[in-house]
Amino acid sequence: MMKNIAKENKFATIWIMIAVFLSYTGMYAIRKSFLAGQYAQVDIGFGLDAKTTFVISQVLGYMVSKFLGIKIISEMPKGRRISWLMGLILFGLAMLGLFAVLPAKFKVIALFLNGLPLGIVFGVVFSFIEGRRNTELLAAALSATFIFSTGLVKTVGLLVIQNLGISEFAMPFVTGLLFLPIFLLSLWMLKKAKMPNEKDIEERTVRVPMYKADRKAFLRSNGMGYFALVAIYVLLTIVRDFRDNFIVDFWAEKGLAKAPQLITLTEIPIAIVVLVIAAAGVLIRKNKLAFNFGIGLAIASALLILLSTVLYQHERINAVVWIITSGIGIYLPYILFHCLLFERLIALLSYKGNVGFLFYLADALGYLGSVAVLVLKEIVGFKQSWGSFFISLNHISSVCMLAILILVLLYFNNKIQQKNKQLAVVA
Repeated sequence: MMKNIAKENKFATIWIMIAVFLSYTGMYAIRKSFLAGQYAQVDIGFGLDAKTTFVISQVLGYMVSKFLGIKIISEMPKGRRISWLMGLILFGLAMLGLFAVLPAKFKVIALFLNGLPLGIVFGVVFSFIEGRRNTELLAAALSATFIFSTGLVKTVGLLVIQNLGISEFAMPFVTGLLFLPIFLLSLWMLKKAKMPNEKDIEERTVRVPMYKADRKAFLRSNGMGYFALVAIYVLLTIVRDFRDNFIVDFWAEKGLAKAPQLITLTEIPIAIVVLVIAAAGVLIRKNKLAFNFGIGLAIASALLILLSTVLYQHERINAVVWIITSGIGIYLPYILFHCLLFERLIALLSYKGNVGFLFYLADALGYLGSVAVLVLKEIVGFKQSWGSFFISLNHISSVCMLAILILVLLYFNNKIQQKNKQLAVVA
């Protein structure tokens, strides 16, 4: 009997891991595939760089959806999740169709509208896996898409251009269509996935909608520490987004524009290292220990970013090694926020709510920071190479992260210590 239950639980875990990986891979094909183009010959007027403007436009739409998601995701009833996912993806794909046919100046609007629904997808998908004893493992499968699938869809996009003779503008829509059946399969799998059981709820607390009053109460009680975490997340989002949005241009700058497989191949070791470490968090049952473990790994990641960048500057390592090592340093803490830190923080504080609210407030501010950097780059008149700008970004972000992480560690450990003292007095 016990063996049958164990087999059943293992099958259920594998089932939902595959489902969330496929669903977000399908979304990435609709969000990220346009980045495979360089749009060097496109004139959208006003002296603006076409690709940077396209990126800003889509990220603006994505950012707006993150702000909308603070309310939508934190209050979404379980029964409406599948229909929301279907509508969001189909609308995003339709906007890529418009991107293919609209005049150059109006393509910016199509990409804004493309990003507008897609920022909500993560919160809906994550709601299927939060509040479980194996959430870290499931979230690692979901987070694999952040690293592996972003390279995969851009590689497919480049191959579509090179081998099928599709234009840069039609390529995103074609790539999205190629991945659409995968996304539809994932929806069916998510619909059949099992819900959290009693043991999950006992260990990780019940996950319920958070309405306006609940969200305000959480911030009043934990705002200082939470917003320090958000500051780290904003830095990681800025660096990750810049790396993700312009990696094709970076390799072109290195004379490797005709090696599309390089984008995927450099992401594979990053994905393996990061996801194995992040998923290992599921082995730590105590929430305080798991949270501190996550913060410690984030500190180590900041040091890795700083060290690898310095070594690359002094030509001690080559560009491929630098992209991989700094990529691990960037993605590990970024993934830990999704796999472990926010999930364990809710459980550690014994707060009845959901991770969606914590994610979406952090994500909204993170993408606001990302947009600000891109806009500043255009206003200032960025003349550096992509590599030089990325080096500067790595230095600033890693040093700031180190300082804030130490403060976060002290804040929450002190808060939990005070909470335990109050419980001891009551007992």
